[in-house]
Amino acid sequence: MNLEEKIQRSWFWNALLKIQRFLMVTSTVSVILMLGIVVVCRYILVINVLGYDEIILVGAFWMYFMGSSYAMYEESHIAADVVGQFISSPKKLIALSIIKKIVQVGLGMPLIYLAYEMLLFDVTANPKTIDWGIPLLLPQSAILVGVVLMTFYSVVHLIRDINRYKNCNF
Repeated sequence: MNLEEKIQRSWFWNALLKIQRFLMVTSTVSVILMLGIVVVCRYILVINVLGYDEIILVGAFWMYFMGSSYAMYEESHIAADVVGQFISSPKKLIALSIIKKIVQVGLGMPLIYLAYEMLLFDVTANPKTIDWGIPLLLPQSAILVGVVLMTFYSVVHLIRDINRYKNCNF
């Protein structure tokens, strides 16, 4: 059993996916519910809801970044893969996939650092939203969590592709 298989069979991997799915569903439902409440209040009850965008902001950040990291796990994220259309050799396709994963990991590392720095600023300066006073640490922490997960999944898929390349005999 190789390293990629060990990681994917671990309790950590399964727990991580369950937490991600929970956060995706919870954040999506909260955004939809809040938008529904705003529509009912505004157009039926003729009541204006102040600061609803601040509440939606929290759910939207978590929804987007958990969704992005889950797409990275599934390898179903949007990709402009024109070069792969012109390659017929399976070994060359795997090599191209390795290059893509190296770029993803290479971009993920500085993004993790920048997201971490942003959270440090949020902890020290404690910026808050105007109406509800929600600490920006809450929605912006989704950036760090999401980028860490995206980079982690890229590393796991990179390990998988390297093993596939080594075992490719055609």
